[in-house]
Amino acid sequence: MTPSKRHSRVICIPCDLKRHQSIIKDAFRYRAFLEQLISQYPDLFPTEIHQGYLMKDIRYSQKLKVYQRRILVKGVTYTIKPSCFMPYMSGLTEQVEKGLFFRQFNVSYDALAYGFGRDAMYWYRLETRFGYDSLVGTTSSKASLLPEHVVADEKHTWIRGEKAYIATTCANECVFGVSVAKKADDDSLTQAYGVFKEEAEQMEANYTPKTVNVDGWKSTQNAWLNLFPKISLILCFFPIFLGLKKTITKEFKSIYSTMAERFWNCYKATNKASFSKASSAFIRMGD
Repeated sequence: MTPSKRHSRVICIPCDLKRHQSIIKDAFRYRAFLEQLISQYPDLFPTEIHQGYLMKDIRYSQKLKVYQRRILVKGVTYTIKPSCFMPYMSGLTEQVEKGLFFRQFNVSYDALAYGFGRDAMYWYRLETRFGYDSLVGTTSSKASLLPEHVVADEKHTWIRGEKAYIATTCANECVFGVSVAKKADDDSLTQAYGVFKEEAEQMEANYTPKTVNVDGWKSTQNAWLNLFPKISLILCFFPIFLGLKKTITKEFKSIYSTMAERFWNCYKATNKASFSKASSAFIRMGD
């Protein structure tokens, strides 16, 4: 689905439902609660909130039997939503988690409705909502917070009985991009990682990360170079270490640490030929 570019008027806060409902009717307690969150998690709120805001009103959801608080920031109305709710207040996360879990095994929407209630269209809409909102824009509310250095890799999985690859982009202990690629070739991975680029450029038009840490899969490297021609690739050689450890014979176990240190020093060298030659020699020793 095409990610939504509409500015969100919902502020999602970390809070359990019981606590949220216990203070929502008390404007003074609720404001003190919000002030604590604004201080602790400023990125969750619009920048203008530091200039002041008004407690607007309380609304009651007949569908979910809960109250919602709205606030006014610079003339714009925002709805406060606890994180225990799904987008658009379509249900509690704990109520839909099991049903959505079974979708990875290609369980039909009719079967989910039979086992967990609601109807088939309800479960269909829940699933299709994923990927509609910008993951980059949700993780980083400001262009200045976009990462300069990222790490990328593909998770091998199965979706509805078919092999797939989840192209994942991370930085600063956060997930900035997740997209599905049906194949692990250049074109498919370029399209999958391109979702991250598209969402990042919605915040900063000329955004380009400085480096990306990737493994030895050539198509992953080509995908990032296709998307960001000026980016620097940092190749992860941890799999080679694991390969050495698995293939090395018992007689060389005692010198593994020395081999690993020399391998690392060779990797840091700018002469790629020497690195290739040394890695081949180490592998021959392991054999």
